[in-house]
Amino acid sequence: MSRVITLVFIFVVFIKINCFSQQNELKLWTNYQTIMWVGDSANKNKDKLLLFFSRLKEMGITAVSLQSWQDPINVLTNNLNYYVENIINRGLCLKWNSSVRDWDKFIRGWMTSRSESAFIRDYCLDDPKWRNWATEEMKKVVKKHSPHNPLAHNIRDELSMTISANPFDYDYNPIALKSFRNWLKENYGSLEKLNNEWETDFKNWDEVMPFSTDLIKNRMASGLAKPTGKPDWQALQRLKFNPKNAVNDRTRWNFSPWCDFRTYMDISLASALSDIRKAAKEIDAITPVGIEGTQMPHPFGGYDLWRLSKALDWVEPYDIGNAREIFGSFMGNKLILTTVFEKESLPAFRRLWHLLLSGDRGCIIWWSEDCIDWKNPDLPLTQKAKALAPVLKELTSPLAKIFLKAKPERDSIAIYYSQPSIQVDWLFESTVDGSTWVRRYSSYEASHNRMATVRNSWLKIFQDLGFNPSFISPEQILSDGIDEKTKLLILPTALAMSDKEIGKILVFINAGKTTPNLVFSDGTPGLFDEHGKLRASYPLEKYFPAANSSETTYCVAAGTNYYSLQGDIAKYSVSRLKNPPSFEQVQWVKKILEQSNIKNDISYPLEARAHIFKYKLSDAKLIAFERGIDYQMSEDLKQAGGNESLEVPQEITTQLSYTGHIYDLRNQRYIGYGDKITFTLDPWKPSLFVILNKKIAPETIITYLLSAEN
Repeated sequence: MSRVITLVFIFVVFIKINCFSQQNELKLWTNYQTIMWVGDSANKNKDKLLLFFSRLKEMGITAVSLQSWQDPINVLTNNLNYYVENIINRGLCLKWNSSVRDWDKFIRGWMTSRSESAFIRDYCLDDPKWRNWATEEMKKVVKKHSPHNPLAHNIRDELSMTISANPFDYDYNPIALKSFRNWLKENYGSLEKLNNEWETDFKNWDEVMPFSTDLIKNRMASGLAKPTGKPDWQALQRLKFNPKNAVNDRTRWNFSPWCDFRTYMDISLASALSDIRKAAKEIDAITPVGIEGTQMPHPFGGYDLWRLSKALDWVEPYDIGNAREIFGSFMGNKLILTTVFEKESLPAFRRLWHLLLSGDRGCIIWWSEDCIDWKNPDLPLTQKAKALAPVLKELTSPLAKIFLKAKPERDSIAIYYSQPSIQVDWLFESTVDGSTWVRRYSSYEASHNRMATVRNSWLKIFQDLGFNPSFISPEQILSDGIDEKTKLLILPTALAMSDKEIGKILVFINAGKTTPNLVFSDGTPGLFDEHGKLRASYPLEKYFPAANSSETTYCVAAGTNYYSLQGDIAKYSVSRLKNPPSFEQVQWVKKILEQSNIKNDISYPLEARAHIFKYKLSDAKLIAFERGIDYQMSEDLKQAGGNESLEVPQEITTQLSYTGHIYDLRNQRYIGYGDKITFTLDPWKPSLFVILNKKIAPETIITYLLSAEN
């Protein structure tokens, strides 16, 4: 009897431990969520909530947004899910509850005074009082909602150190400056090393001050380590960086007192979000905590996407500057969803399927004011809602669920993401603005930032060649090195990197075994160190000779074979959309890959400009093809006609490196046994195929895949 009691006791303990571990695992969505962002009309018409929710379900909505103060009971009784919106309403988004809500008016005033006193932020994110308030507020809201099992907690929508990613020299609050100095002590170790890096002569740590943007531009214009007075803005506008002779005037190109501060501001925001997330986890360990409305990678606003990805469980990015792809690489198995503004069925089908195939677990529809006719007492669906309804229903169908269940497969290609390089590049790109750099708003950057165009061009080159690259951060390179499976590294405008990073890249260049490792770069990488100081010599110049990035593109293979192409790689994102397209850059890359024996397991004509997604589900191989639409609409792309040349059907034949039983998944049709697929690529809906080792009845293919174990 005692033995039985002992065994029962052990079993109970095991069950409790197992349940506890499961309860503390992050809650990931197994079903795609179509979320309506709810506007004020619903709150003003509470007597019609039942009808309102009925209309949403008619549209295909599965969940809604709720403000932190709202009661979820009406949502839950109508069998809808919800997430908690905008929990921290002070400090993280200056559009609200701050003295600078009218940013344009604020900036106009500052351009007259250019006073450093304006650099003190209304809310200092390093202030223990603010942190304590924010964490306690988070706990209070999470405690209220956690019994109702929400989908997620949203810390804040469109948060920023400034507004969006608009440039401004926050934060000179004494608390922030003290924290910054402590961070410098940890990183430099001594004041002597800091002064040597910055070219300053601070006598003690309390004297240390970062360079404002005006001051660093004064150093650029004057060439003086410690310039005074106003910058010569005209001299700055004429300034051109030439890596061939810049080493003779290094002080002019030493940005470290500015870059270090921008880095710390990124750290400050990520740290605040991490603390708030941890506070939520004390109450509710499993519900994801994240943010909405993120900006493009940028020196301002706190938008170091790697740091943010580590501080959060989920994110809803604005897809600017390849932010969606970058977060997709950095977030791992964490949740990503996107707000969509499309009003018509076909663009919505294209956009939402593209995002689902990219890994999105849901979407947010903007917004109930546009989808419900509130003037009509019957609350009918608007034309926009009717257009979106079939899209949302397909995204929540068994067909879409297969791709949520399957494991995506990435190719052995890594694109380098470097926040120090983004900082240095911004200083170069903004010289033409002179004194008006502060009006280089994020809306302008979204369509004019050259570095973003270069990054997008590299991504499109390899996508057009049938590959699915991932992004890699300096932190990943330093901690884990470059994965031995990686055969190709791309360095897009990689101006700044540490000695250790360069060492890792040199190891990679010379480490190819069966096939050579390739490194592509536009211009010479690593001209600056990780703090933004121009090096006295360029450690990678042996492989990538000094030249303006707009002039020469390089590739080195296994440290021996060397290739170069004259011309601007940034032009590819535009040239591929012309009719007829220009493939000069991509043909150059393709030739190098062929010579290096780097092959794709699926090939098709380059002219198709298709984007392929590959998945594994048990013994099944899943393949999705879509037209290679460019969602990064720069001014150049708009002027080139946008995606018009791709918005036509395309007959293609794709060659597989393996054989199997091939099925058209969308139409549940058996194609045959073989290694080729011939089909018409629809410009609005992806073509979906599955390859199996055995033949099954085509009408059972979806059920078969949903029951498969991954």
